[in-house]
Amino acid sequence: MNILFIVIVLMEILSGIEIDICVPSFPEIQHTFTTSTFAVEGLLSVNLFTNCIGALMAGNLGDRYGRKPIILCGLVLFILGSLMCTSAPHYSVLFMGRMIQGLGISCPACLAYVIIPDIYDIKTHQRLLGLLNFFTTASMAIAPVIGSHITLYCGWRGNFGFCCICGILLFVLGYRFLPPGEKNDAVSLRLSEYLHILKNKKAMHYVFTICFFVIGYWVFVALAPILYRKDLGVQLEHFGFYQGTLATVFAIISLLNERLFHYFGIKKCFWGSIVLVIASLVFIVALVWMDARNPVLITTAMALMSAGLICPVNILCPYAYNAAPKEKGKLNAMIIAVKLISISLLVQFISFFYAGSFQIIGWVVALTMMIALWGSWRLLKMDPILEIKE
Repeated sequence: MNILFIVIVLMEILSGIEIDICVPSFPEIQHTFTTSTFAVEGLLSVNLFTNCIGALMAGNLGDRYGRKPIILCGLVLFILGSLMCTSAPHYSVLFMGRMIQGLGISCPACLAYVIIPDIYDIKTHQRLLGLLNFFTTASMAIAPVIGSHITLYCGWRGNFGFCCICGILLFVLGYRFLPPGEKNDAVSLRLSEYLHILKNKKAMHYVFTICFFVIGYWVFVALAPILYRKDLGVQLEHFGFYQGTLATVFAIISLLNERLFHYFGIKKCFWGSIVLVIASLVFIVALVWMDARNPVLITTAMALMSAGLICPVNILCPYAYNAAPKEKGKLNAMIIAVKLISISLLVQFISFFYAGSFQIIGWVVALTMMIALWGSWRLLKMDPILEIKE
């Protein structure tokens, strides 16, 4: 594993931590500024929304000017946003800081990942994607625990201070080790350039299928602090265990991803994962129907789902870039944009109607997974990648 890949991993880790580490402190933030559930979840939604807009801009900018300068500019914005959040005297300042954080982190989140298909072939890309998912989700597993303890000993502001320090360190590493990448003066900076991707039927099928496999997981993660701590009675010092369990399962399966592909083959791994997803879907619907309020049962159902979605996403992602080989930056930006705007809208929708139970969260998670399953069926009819000789 070379230093470049380590820097890419660290940047994707920061992209995950930026969301996860502050989530356990949402109840404290709500108490500090005397806000509603809708308002405190808005801190996540506005971050995701500006992350989405930033990703669309970063995709074009990275294709035109090279990945490195855009990533570094994004990290500067992220550091400034983190400083605003750390020192915010009012909710409005915190809200603005979260906007700037999202805009800044979108650059490394979008472009650091694209460096991998720039350099490696599909087989190596799939192997590195498994490792990337492992390290990223392992950090997400630890992030709620770290966030909970930082909140306990330093208050909720400490989480944003931690993000600021990470941003500074990654700026230094990125400046030293990231390749400048190829520039292409022919790339237009107009957002209308994304029409090429929107008109690419195969590419858009990949985008929506990949996104809907993971949207439900992220929606649950975003709303888990309110559900677990406020309504299921989970203490702050125990909350990290529940949320960390989901990411730990994700991380372990991601680490084993290459071995699973080697021993069972891509086709068997794909269909075995689909069976896990369907089983988790049935489990979640049953919990919703019974209005279950047991955090262990809810965590188990979501862990089963997270284990099932890994292989399909890792298998589909490299082939998605083949659907638009000359527009990888824009395609990855489109994946990020669709994912984040969907999460943002769904989180705000749920928080508006939230009534203190898992029911509405569970229905939304189930719906997103059903869309992902339907999308997989349609995609494999269009592009029979599982029939390619391994």
